[in-house]
Amino acid sequence: MFYLLALLIAFIAIVMWVFSKKRRRRFEQDGRIPFEDEKNKRNQGNP
Repeated sequence: MFYLLALLIAFIAIVMWVFSKKRRRRFEQDGRIPFEDEKNKRNQGNP
């Protein structure tokens, strides 16, 4: 039972950390990384 409670608290803490306003800008930038990589490949002329 203790492990279940500890995991639940850890899960809630991680969710709160991820969705906090301070982190939003960084995660939005990190979310664009794959698209920027594709754009850079096209600009360089690589297949």
